[in-house]
Amino acid sequence: MKNNFQNEIEVNLYFIKSDFKEILIRLSDKIFENRERFLVNLNKKFDLIETDKYLWTHKKDSFLPHNIFDKKLSVLDYLVLFEGSYERMEKFQEFRKIIISPTVKISKFRFFEKFMIFSNKILTQSTLKEMKNKLLKNKIKHKIYYEYNSFKWKLVN
Repeated sequence: MKNNFQNEIEVNLYFIKSDFKEILIRLSDKIFENRERFLVNLNKKFDLIETDKYLWTHKKDSFLPHNIFDKKLSVLDYLVLFEGSYERMEKFQEFRKIIISPTVKISKFRFFEKFMIFSNKILTQSTLKEMKNKLLKNKIKHKIYYEYNSFKWKLVN
């Protein structure tokens, strides 16, 4: 059975209230547990450095293994941070999923199978309608979530 979705791209859009780094910590636990591989797109070098430090030092009794794009990567790297445009990461075929931080702006969905996009904008009915219309117009499979309490999510579409 054929569906109407373009290239099987999946977009999950999250309107968040919590700190993105805290959400990333929680997501990372699941990423490692499931042995998935994700790129994490940050906007600026400063964001990259701060997130890198946070992931190494946040937990007192352990650390969250990850790598930065400009370093040599291995098959054991499940979480790789980078800054700038995600389109330059096209050559990393082993990474089919990407996490987009709230400060990054993207205009197209390509090169990856799954986008997890985080926004710290306030979710309004008009914003929701606008986002849904754009995704549907481009025939992109999607889910939109709203964080109603810390780390508590509601599917809104």
